Amino acid sequence: MARCRLPRRREALEPGEKGKHGLEAKELGEKAGVDYLLIAGAAALWGSVGVFLRWINLPGREHFVVFIRSMISVGFLAAVIAASGRMEDFRLGGHPLLLLASGALLTLHWVLFLKALNNLPIGDAEFITYLAPVLVALLAPLVLKERLEGITLLALALALVGMGLISLTGQEVGTGSPAAGTGYALASAVSYALLLFILKFLREDTPALTVTFYQTAVNAAILFPFCAFRDFKITPGGWASLLVLGLVHTGLAGLVYVFAVRRVKAQHVGIIAYLEPASAMLYGLLFLGESLGWQDLAGGALIIAAGAMVIRRAWSSDRPPQRPLGRRVPGDTA
Repeated sequence: MARCRLPRRREALEPGEKGKHGLEAKELGEKAGVDYLLIAGAAALWGSVGVFLRWINLPGREHFVVFIRSMISVGFLAAVIAASGRMEDFRLGGHPLLLLASGALLTLHWVLFLKALNNLPIGDAEFITYLAPVLVALLAPLVLKERLEGITLLALALALVGMGLISLTGQEVGTGSPAAGTGYALASAVSYALLLFILKFLREDTPALTVTFYQTAVNAAILFPFCAFRDFKITPGGWASLLVLGLVHTGLAGLVYVFAVRRVKAQHVGIIAYLEPASAMLYGLLFLGESLGWQDLAGGALIIAAGAMVIRRAWSSDRPPQRPLGRRVPGDTA
């Protein structure tokens, strides 16, 4: 029986060649470049969440900030879905219970994260929360039955040393407690790591916009009994900051990220995401007068290095093996 002759797969388009959407290689490269900038912009914008939280000035009532932020975002995302005509994005998808559970876990993560921001310098809170990628690699053998690798243990050791250095500074923020802030940030990192595992399963058959919409809707529903019909005495400037957090940081930036991330390599997204804690450190210095010592900088650098090691290892594991030039593989008739 004659064998089919399969076309060879090429890693990139040649100049002037068109891809499946009729775009030339140069155009595809330009579009990818824009997507990288959009993701970097979203990460840098999210780094300013702590600044707006301090301007809202509701320490101890972070759940109300999450509630209002979620309500605004739900309205914004619902309007986007309706305007796009993609009403199917309102469907729960193939894992409705898992989707709703992810919303509950995100509620916990956001409340813990905002509490960390109110008790620590925002750069420190962000860096500790970004232990999440390392925790994912550490928990993967338990959740996904993957083999625990030496690089994971090394990354964990670096990350823990980094967190220890940040904790040693003990810099107080207002009436906040550095010890409590470190605990909140670490719990925030754990909750986010668990959320990433759930998202891994949801991505199989649920659109990203659907996930974002229902997660924020669940946030609002869970926190409604604790926030409705209560006077939290927020200044006009605080309400303005809340509006920005809901519309810009959660709604607009989240939407831009969801659509841009589809055309950017996963390992690149993970590395670009570290612009968030790096920019948070800068915003804290510029807008809040939070100066970081060498321990904070060294600790943040170690956490970034640990995350980059994990991301790089995951990328190299997912790449298909390269065959030497000029060598055939079984079944290759070219």
